[in-house]
Amino acid sequence: MPQDVEFGLPWPLRSSPHLPRAREHSLAWLEEFGLLGEQTFTPAEFTDWRLAELAAYFFPDATGEGLELAGDLMGWYFAPFDDRFDGSLGRNPLQAAAVCAELAAVMAPGDVPGAGTPLSTTRALADIWQRSCRGMSGAWRARAANDWLAYLAAHLAETVDRRQGRVMDADECVSRRRLATSSFVVIDLIERVSGFEVPALAWHTPVLAELRSLTAEVIGMSNDLCSAEKEEAAGDVGNNLLLILERDRGIGRTQAAEEVVSAIGRRVTRFAAMEERVADLGCWLSEDDAVGVRRLVTGLHDLMRGDYAWERMSGRYRTPPAE
Repeated sequence: MPQDVEFGLPWPLRSSPHLPRAREHSLAWLEEFGLLGEQTFTPAEFTDWRLAELAAYFFPDATGEGLELAGDLMGWYFAPFDDRFDGSLGRNPLQAAAVCAELAAVMAPGDVPGAGTPLSTTRALADIWQRSCRGMSGAWRARAANDWLAYLAAHLAETVDRRQGRVMDADECVSRRRLATSSFVVIDLIERVSGFEVPALAWHTPVLAELRSLTAEVIGMSNDLCSAEKEEAAGDVGNNLLLILERDRGIGRTQAAEEVVSAIGRRVTRFAAMEERVADLGCWLSEDDAVGVRRLVTGLHDLMRGDYAWERMSGRYRTPPAE
């Protein structure tokens, strides 16, 4: 039922004309880095999960090269990395810390990231990171690296919680899910793949910071709606808002889903109200920089709307029929 839950979003679904090129490139890239195979991630799964479509929905204004980069990140994120934490790695903090530390080193300045490592996941991320940084300022690279580190640390924290049997409430779940999704990493990529950059002072204004946070929360909650049955079947019930509401409030799935949808609606309303304040930045930004800010906000619309459409078509969250 959760994957079929629908709710309204006020932005149009857009896609990229470079989708076929990105799909072909990403399959070849995954093969090149040893991330495709029967024991890891098959080409059929990449196609069924619609990961190239996800990149095209997220970044409809990306250049051809930019969408290739985005498609590669989607392929890396969903199978070689994220799904590993659904298994034994997600319950072994020492092993998870070693994996996260190796991945975090990719973002450190100095030697060629990932050089000499046998881990395909790390070498692939090093390639993504190097390509992501091309043409971007030092300020962008620093904040993008920080968002990657926060993302990795949040996954490690979830591993510790599972090991300790720690139970989160709904508020903590929303906060943790906001960090543990790749939303902030993906938000950074909006500028890189579309060929612009928001000035650092504008990026860190309260209005843009809140819009980014609201975007991450909407995506995290929407994902929890669609992934509830998959996570429940895997026994991973402590990190999903829908399942936590059922447990803590003693309510059924339909009512829990309605509460999550209502929470999403409140955040969309808040986003619209805060978006009206973005024009205020124009009193001190140059015309070109103000256009960049506007492009970023439009990109946030695309992330929320694209995620909504993708989750409801992707085979990743489709539950097999009961026997």
